[in-house]
This record gives sequence, structure tokens and C-alpha cells, in this order.
Amino acid sequence: MSVSEGRVVVTGATRGIGRATAHAILERGGQVIAIGRDAGLLDELRREDEERVRIVAADLTDLENLPSVAEEAFAAFEGVDGLVNNAGMARHERVGTIQLESLEAQLRLNLMAPLLLSQLVAEHFGSRGGAIVNVSSTLSERVASGTAAYAASKAALNAITKALALELAPGVRVNAVLPGVVDTDMIRAPRLRAGETPPLGKELEARIAAQLEALRSRHPIGRLGRPEDVATVIVGLLDHPWQTGSLVTIDGGLSIA
Repeated sequence: MSVSEGRVVVTGATRGIGRATAHAILERGGQVIAIGRDAGLLDELRREDEERVRIVAADLTDLENLPSVAEEAFAAFEGVDGLVNNAGMARHERVGTIQLESLEAQLRLNLMAPLLLSQLVAEHFGSRGGAIVNVSSTLSERVASGTAAYAASKAALNAITKALALELAPGVRVNAVLPGVVDTDMIRAPRLRAGETPPLGKELEARIAAQLEALRSRHPIGRLGRPEDVATVIVGLLDHPWQTGSLVTIDGGLSIA
């Protein structure tokens, strides 16, 4: 597929990497079907380009509803050419405190939904072919304390990426990006006290800033990632005609530091 002429489904499109990916596709002339839970933020995105953006409000953890979500996405521009499985969640829990509800929620959104959506989209591609990019994490290969469930879900997503690439070739290319520390709501949220919501007190703001600075200083590139850094690679993988089954690390050099 070519992003400049493609119709691309982006999940988790209202914030962070998903929103940046939607913008990157639009900048290259493509069309976006944005999926997310926040109808208000989806509508904001739609208003940015009403001709080339369609929206589908959905909770992707409702796995039984995914066929209906997919059909709505397919109908938006009379077909799709690409899928970016970006929607995800991370809960900071040490192994001894992980609850079944938390484990299941992360597996549903981070693993099961991408797999099931990929099945539906691949069937829709048919002989036309297409491209799928999964958004994984460097934590899938290099875990940190408190990330067991999240890391496991992303490690499984890596395996699914390779299996899909093998089984759907040659018509469908499937790759994954493994972002490191990207400055998004997801990276900031675990650093908030339980129940704390913006605006934050000065003490908490200072603590979060100090933690992020400590993370920044460990990167050879000298800064945290930005959503646009990851979006650029995602769009490149959607376009690349000879790349499939790849796990592409984007972490500012943190993994080699």
C-alpha cells in the first residue's frame, strides 16, 4: 500500500502516538479511520480534516463487538488498506499485587484486540493486500519492575506480529514498532498518586518532572521520545514494500546505554 493513497485504520487515535500517526498519514495525503473511546477527542480530530477523517467510537476491550467495529471502519471510505494497532494500556503493578481484572484488561487491549482486528482486516484486504503495524514496547524485551503484565502482553504481541507476517505473506505485510520512553499521557500517568488528576500541585509536578528528567538523562540522544518520532517510523513501515516480520526499536538509544 501507499500511505499517500491509503485508507488507514488507527486505533487509540485520540492521544499520543495514535494521534501523531493520524496526523502523519494525513500529512502524506492518506485517509484515516480513527478509533477511540473518547467521542469528544475523536470529533476534534475529525474537524481537523472532515474530508479525510472518519471516526468510530468504540471500546476495543469489548472483543465480541469487534466485528461490528471493523465493519463500520470498512464502510467509512468503502474499504481499508492499512491498520495501526496502537490502542493500549499499562498498569504499574508489582507481580505480587496483580489482580485478575487488571491482567485481563491489559491482555484484552494490548494483545487480543490487535489479533482479532488483524484477522478481520486481513480477510477484508483479500487479494488487494495491505499493511499492518502493531505498537509494542521495548518493555517486551527489557522489563522493568512493576510492568510484568504489560510487558507480557507486549511480548506476546511481538510473537503475534511475526506469526501474522509469516501466515499472511505475500499479500499482507505485518511489522511492529517498539517505542521506548515516549512523553505521553501513558508514561506520565503511573507517576501520579492514585486518584490524582490535573491540575497538579506544585510538589507533585516537581516530582514528576524530576522522574522524567532522570529518564531523559539515560538516553544517548539526550531527550525522551515524542509521539511524532514513533509516528514517522509507523508510516514508513506502512509504506515499505519489502519489510515484514520486523520488530523496530525506537528508543533514543536507551537499550544500548
